[in-house]
Amino acid sequence: MNAEIKYPKMIEIQSKLISLKADIDDDFRAYEDDTLPGIMVTIGANNEGDWSCQVGDNSFTGAAYGYPHWAVVALYRRSNCYELACEVIDQLEELANDCV
Repeated sequence: MNAEIKYPKMIEIQSKLISLKADIDDDFRAYEDDTLPGIMVTIGANNEGDWSCQVGDNSFTGAAYGYPHWAVVALYRRSNCYELACEVIDQLEELANDCV
C-alpha cells in the first residue's frame, strides 16, 4: 500500500510567487522572445510536502533541484499568482503520481 502523497500548500506557493514579483527587473525575461519583464520559477518538492524554489536560468543547480519533482512556471508582474500556484500543484501532482 502506498503512503499518502503530500503536496506543498497552495497558499504557500501563491505567497512565494507574490513576493517574487518584486524581484522582476525591467530587463528580466522569462523566455528569450518575451517582450514583458518576467522570470522563470522552479518549485522543487518531495512526496512529504517539503519544497523549495529558485528563479532564473540555473542550469539544474540550486535549491529546487534537491527534490525529485519540479514544476516550472513563468512569472510576470501581472500574473495571477493563485492560478500559477494551482498550475504548480497540478504539475507536482502529475509528476508524483507518475512515480507511484
